[in-house]
Amino acid sequence: MTRTDRGSDVVVVGGGIRGLCIAYFLARGGVGVTLVEKGFLGSGASGANAGLVNVSQKTPGHYTLWSLLSADMYPEFVAELEAEVDYQRDGYLRVAETEVEAEDVIERAQKQSRVPGVKVEILDARRARALEPALSPRIVAASFCAQDGNVDPLKLVRAVGRAARRLGAHILHHREVTGIRLANGRVAAVITKEGEVAADVVVDAAGIFVPEVARMVGVRVPILPQRGQMFQLEALPPLLNRPVQALRQLRSGTIMVGTTNEFVGHDRRVTYEAGTDLLARARRLVPALAGARVIRGWAGLRPMPPDGLPVYDAVPEVPGFFVAVGHSGITLAPITGQVFLDLITKGRTDLPVTPYSLSRFNDADFEWTRAPIKGAARH
Repeated sequence: MTRTDRGSDVVVVGGGIRGLCIAYFLARGGVGVTLVEKGFLGSGASGANAGLVNVSQKTPGHYTLWSLLSADMYPEFVAELEAEVDYQRDGYLRVAETEVEAEDVIERAQKQSRVPGVKVEILDARRARALEPALSPRIVAASFCAQDGNVDPLKLVRAVGRAARRLGAHILHHREVTGIRLANGRVAAVITKEGEVAADVVVDAAGIFVPEVARMVGVRVPILPQRGQMFQLEALPPLLNRPVQALRQLRSGTIMVGTTNEFVGHDRRVTYEAGTDLLARARRLVPALAGARVIRGWAGLRPMPPDGLPVYDAVPEVPGFFVAVGHSGITLAPITGQVFLDLITKGRTDLPVTPYSLSRFNDADFEWTRAPIKGAARH
């Protein structure tokens, strides 16, 4: 095996927003880093989502707080990128169409508001429509969290990649990792078909392929791909001021409609049934969408652990090997970068990362990866 690329202190495997942020924070901290991506940047779930920086819908409480910490980092994080990524922190509205749905909305809002620093307001239909006049008069109730935000995910991915390069990160596209070489039980290099990249540290941030990369060093990570289908409607005059559920209007005027939560393996197909259901609900919530044409549909595969929570950890059995995976990569972008900068350079972090260790999983969690409950993680 010939070495065709320079070595680095750290190799990050995976060019989604999670891997990119780790590379960016490491480069900013003066660490030599190479990112290896089997496709192109953002080719997985990071480029196939609504771009929500969401706090209010994350449970349990420690995960709500974790998401809030990351959301609070966003303004400074975005400013340092020196690029327009269409970030705004203008809140998130969850609405109820029936009294039964309203009970759930109210219960969730009350529960989330008990998390220190989080405030989720309960709105009647009149107040909800004052925030979003395009909403149907038939909605029953809503909740609103001003701490939620949103960003253009594709612009963010590209901006973080450019910023990482400016700071000295080496990014390899279309470079598939085929193995990891160990020396005396420690990480020594990442192996690709084109050659080796020497490294003392490897961060496995390969999204739905995290388990595959982890197996190269004898580590198990219980992850399954969860399909999220989304649809895009033609550009319309301004209708929505902020995301409403998984409905979002971009600055271009196009409307994003989502999303599904399906365990169907690596199937990225867009289905007629999902489109029918999602578009029907969108048109009930915002009647002005009734005549809007569908421009396209797509599906992303989220890396989902059994409990729905991230995995951020150093693997003690393999010194130098780290795992960074989970859904909600956009929300957690800046805190992810900071956590792994801390863990790699200091061996610890002051951020509350303990609930996201790999050691929390048991045999039942690994069994779940063989026969998941269709449609949801096992919260």
